[in-house]
Amino acid sequence: MRIRPRRRKKVALSGDSDEMSAPSPPQSEASGVLAPPTTRQPVGDWRLEIAGVVVLALVPRIIYLMQIQRWPLFYQPVLDSRTQYKWATILLHTSGIGNREVLAKAPLYSYFLAFHQWVFVEGPESLFAARLLQLLLGAAICGLTYLLGRRVFGRPVGLAAGVLAALYSPAVYREGQLLDTAIATFLAVTFLLVLLRAVERPTRGAWFGAGLLLGVLALTRPNLLLLAVLALAVITAWVTRGEGAKRWVALAGVFLLGLVLPIIPITARNYLLMRGFVPISATGGINLYTGNNPNADGYSPIPSGIAWERTWYQAIRAGRTGGRAQDAYWREQAFRFWRERPAQALALLVKKVYLYWNAYEIPNNVSYEWGRAHSSVLRMLPLTFAVIAPLGLLGIALGARRSRAAWLLALFVLTQMAAVVVFFVCGRYRMPALPVVCVFAGFVLAELGRLVRERGWNRLALGLVGLAAIAVFVNSDAYGVRRISGANRDSYYLGQSYLLAQDYEKAKDAFRGAVQRHPRDADAYALLGQLEATTDEPKAAAEHLAQALTIAPDYTTTAVKLAALHLERGWPLEEPERQLRRALEAQPTHLPGLTALARLNVRQGDLDQARRSLEAAVPVLRRISLTDTRVASAVAELLAVAREARDAGVEVPAELSGGADVSRRIN
Repeated sequence: MRIRPRRRKKVALSGDSDEMSAPSPPQSEASGVLAPPTTRQPVGDWRLEIAGVVVLALVPRIIYLMQIQRWPLFYQPVLDSRTQYKWATILLHTSGIGNREVLAKAPLYSYFLAFHQWVFVEGPESLFAARLLQLLLGAAICGLTYLLGRRVFGRPVGLAAGVLAALYSPAVYREGQLLDTAIATFLAVTFLLVLLRAVERPTRGAWFGAGLLLGVLALTRPNLLLLAVLALAVITAWVTRGEGAKRWVALAGVFLLGLVLPIIPITARNYLLMRGFVPISATGGINLYTGNNPNADGYSPIPSGIAWERTWYQAIRAGRTGGRAQDAYWREQAFRFWRERPAQALALLVKKVYLYWNAYEIPNNVSYEWGRAHSSVLRMLPLTFAVIAPLGLLGIALGARRSRAAWLLALFVLTQMAAVVVFFVCGRYRMPALPVVCVFAGFVLAELGRLVRERGWNRLALGLVGLAAIAVFVNSDAYGVRRISGANRDSYYLGQSYLLAQDYEKAKDAFRGAVQRHPRDADAYALLGQLEATTDEPKAAAEHLAQALTIAPDYTTTAVKLAALHLERGWPLEEPERQLRRALEAQPTHLPGLTALARLNVRQGDLDQARRSLEAAVPVLRRISLTDTRVASAVAELLAVAREARDAGVEVPAELSGGADVSRRIN
């Protein structure tokens, strides 16, 4: 389908015309800047249109908010949502400083939740208010999408793009989750609008504003700092071309100044906590390794449970303790994968590009499919990525050459995609690019409508064939991801939520559903067993804990739980000791496991073995960071067992005798 650019009258950008008070229209290829409209429109038209788009987006979002209040996950979030809410509480009670634990992710969303906790007090009100504001931001994103489409391609495309964004079902779902998706998308589309303005009128203030917005965006998604490369390339190739180095330095300098200003306070805070240089967060290395290792599939994160336990202790065994050292370790492992297996790494990268554009909403928390099954609004909204992506890809192919502004939008999508696929892919990570994809989708719809009006049947048929081919690609399942991906863990996550709400019967039902759907899920068996142990079902608990260890013999945490159950019930200790020893062969630096083994030895009266178990814990104490909150409780338990062993007549290692001194180092 060949796109015929419409002829426009060239208009200078100097002067304050009425047209310039409204969103700017398409760029003039001849002038090389964003040109004003060719026909004068009433100033209020665009305001009425954007209001209509926002209202259209807001209605289903408010209904959705009312519906999801019935979900257990609403007031008892799990996984990343629960962790972010916990970190917000830590920030609130430490005057915004936090501790080393909060450095694991970019901080802006945790501060967002902390603000709601401060205003509404910790509890249900703050959770409701945070989700409400996110959904309001989602409606605002649709309005900004309208502005973006109008600025680049004109009014019809702007309206189409805004409506597409308003009726996009996965966006509504993700904006209602207690995650950073809405904030990141809002900042991304705002940055792009300001960037277009800076290209149109390349003043220092405009470029400083673009840098400032990108810096704030990086505090939500550090990987999107890659967009700075795009901005600097635009300054070089379009804005200051032929104007000399002095002009380039001036604009690039103020852009970079704006970029670093929001990051500096966070870097200073991180230095205070870590005593080292951590610009934004301390988990870039593990995220890079997650998507770049011999066993990576390109889309699965490292979930809590046995997978995370294996990963955590791998770094400990390598002698890397503390956040910065471990972060560096995982980066080294990812780079090693690329050096030693370049063909496999390249094939994995191609797979991730395919998954980025695939219609399936890859989950790394509760899946979109579960949300759609439990919300009539999500089912009623007609648009998903299966529809938007083919239109958007065709629009990029045909519309990017329309103007420099359109090229900038296309490059934005490609840069955002690159920032995702270098790590790993999931549905919510591509959301910051969605407004631009909707703009290009709106462009295709507008062009198809024009061809119908002009009776350009041949070009229309060619365009529809191309659209159908792209739709087949987007909706295919070449890697079988839809058949095996995370939807089968939804029951497991639901069980965690019920468990937090202390609704134990529903939690057990959910975990039983999880093991029925995925019989090799050791985590589901482990949590089911732990829950049964607390509800006075010891035989079922022992059975399910043992099943988890059959699936994952190195699941040392579960072996510790099994040992505790046998001790509590006065059952024979030989079997839990055997399970612990087998698990510790794979996880020899697992401090809680060594502690539990020492306790079993003391209770069995095997004092020599108890001494050896405690001695095995001493090198681990020397290797781990005692200021890490993740090991503090484990060290405290070890000291308690050491006292118990000493009272039983065991010669305790000197390092474990000075319990108070070790406790001071922990605190």
